[in-house]
Amino acid sequence: MAKKKNILLIFTDQHRADTLSCYNQDTLCQTPYIDALTRESVVFNNAYTTCPVCSPARSSLMSGSYPSKTGMETNLYQSGCRTHELQDTPYLLSRRLQTVGYNLGYTGKWHLGLGADKAGSSEGRNVVAQQVKGFMDSAAYEHYGTLPTDVGFIGDNFPGHGNGGWTYPQFHQYLEDNNLEVKMINKGNGNRAGDHSTWAEVVSPIESTIEYYLTQRAIGLIDTLTQEDKPFFFALNFWGPHEPFLAPTQFLDLYRDMKIPESPSFREDAASMPKIYELIRRPEQDWSFFENTLRHYYACISHIDAQIGRLIEHLKVKGLYEDTVIIFAADHGDNQGCHGGMENKSYSMYQDTTNIPLFIKPAVADFKGYTQDAFASTCDIYATILDLAGYVPQDAYGFGDGRPLTRFIESESKEGWANDIVTEGMGAFDVITTQRMYRQGQYKYVFNGAGEDQFFDLQADPYEMNNLIDKEDKQELILNIKNDFADWMSAHGDIARHAFCKINRIKEWKL
Repeated sequence: MAKKKNILLIFTDQHRADTLSCYNQDTLCQTPYIDALTRESVVFNNAYTTCPVCSPARSSLMSGSYPSKTGMETNLYQSGCRTHELQDTPYLLSRRLQTVGYNLGYTGKWHLGLGADKAGSSEGRNVVAQQVKGFMDSAAYEHYGTLPTDVGFIGDNFPGHGNGGWTYPQFHQYLEDNNLEVKMINKGNGNRAGDHSTWAEVVSPIESTIEYYLTQRAIGLIDTLTQEDKPFFFALNFWGPHEPFLAPTQFLDLYRDMKIPESPSFREDAASMPKIYELIRRPEQDWSFFENTLRHYYACISHIDAQIGRLIEHLKVKGLYEDTVIIFAADHGDNQGCHGGMENKSYSMYQDTTNIPLFIKPAVADFKGYTQDAFASTCDIYATILDLAGYVPQDAYGFGDGRPLTRFIESESKEGWANDIVTEGMGAFDVITTQRMYRQGQYKYVFNGAGEDQFFDLQADPYEMNNLIDKEDKQELILNIKNDFADWMSAHGDIARHAFCKINRIKEWKL
C-alpha cells in the first residue's frame, strides 16, 4: 500500500481571486511565492464559495454541506444564523480524517464557535451580556461550543471572529516571550459607525505581526505532528487580507505611491442594481478611498505570501514538501469599490465576492501545473481532502454536497462533471435576505428573494454590468435556467426551493 500523503490547507479570508497572477495577469499585487506554487498546481478558474460570508463558508469546509443545511447561514451569533456552534458529528472533516489515521493540526481563524466557556473570550462575554439583556436567545449554547481542539485538532483555539487576531492572549504571550511590541502609525477608517475599512501601517518588526506568528505556530505544530509515523493534515487559517488592513511597512512600500486604476464597474449606476445592495455601497467615497484601502489590502496579501514562502521553505528543509499536497483557497472575496462603490461582502452575488482562489499542488513528482475551468465549490474542498486521505464514505452522507477534485490531478478532462454551481446567501448583521447565485456555463442567474433578480452573460459581460433579466429575447433561456436551478435545488435539498418556485411562478416540477 502506498504511503499516505500529508495535506496542508492554507486558507485566507476575504481574498479576491483577481489579486493573484494565475487569475489576472495584469494584477498589481505581488505574490511571488504563491505564483511559484501555482505553477506546480491545478488552478481552478471557476471556484465558488458556498456563501460570501465567513462562518457559513467555513461550516461548508468542515462539513461538506451548504450553509442552508449546516444552519450557519450568516456569521455566528447574528440574526439569520440558526446554528451558532459547529456541531461535532461523525461527518466532520476532522472526525473522518481521524478514522483513516491522520494527525490533525490547526491554527488561525476559526469563526465556527465560541467554545463552551463563553466567559473565556471577549466575544463570548458579549454574547452572554446580550442574552442577559434579553437581546439574544443563545441559551442552548450556554455550556456547549466547539473550538478546534474540541473536534480533534491539536493547536490553537481562537474563539469567534477575532478581528484580525491581534488581541488574543496567545499572541500577546508570544510577543512578551520574544520581547516584541506591535507599533502602528497612520491609522484610519472610513469615518462612519461600524466601518469595516480600517487600516494602519505596522512599523514594528515583521516578527511582531499576527501573520508571522501564525506561520511560526504552523511550523512548530507540523514539526510536532511529524514526530509520529502518521500522515498529517494541517490547516493554516490567516485572518487576512480581511480588514482591518494592518500592513507592515516593508510591504506597504511596494504600493505606497502606486496609482491603482478604477474598477471597471466603479461608476456603475446603482439604479440598475437590487436595492438590498445599498447596504454595502459607499456612494460618498470617491475612488481615492478605495485606492487607499487597496494599497493596504495588497500589502497584506504580499505579507501573507511571504509567510507562505517561509512555510514552504521549512517543508523543503524538512524533506516534507514532495510528500505534501498543498491546497490553497479562501472563504470568499471582497468588493473593494466594485459596482458603484461597494465594500466588504454579503448582500451581493457578483464575482468579486463569490469567485474564490483555489489551487491544488499534488504530491506528484514533476507535476506540470495547468488551469482547469471545471466548476468547484467550498464543499468540493472537503471532499477532495477526504479523498486524498483515502477516506471512502460508507454512509448515506457520502461527501455531503462535495465532489472530489482529485480527478483533475490525473486528467484535465471535464467529462461527466456538472456544468453548474451555486452560491447561497442570507445577508449579514441584522438584515436578512435569501439569495442564491446559480451559474450554468457562461450564464449567471441571481435570485434575490427581497428584490430584483439578475441575469448575466459572463462571456460577453465579465464585469456584470448588463443585467439581462428583463430582456425579451432572453426570456426562454432564463426560464430554462430557472427550471434547471429548481432541479438542482431539489437534488440538493435546498430549503429555499419552494419560495424560489413560488416567487418565480415555477411549478414544483420541471416545465
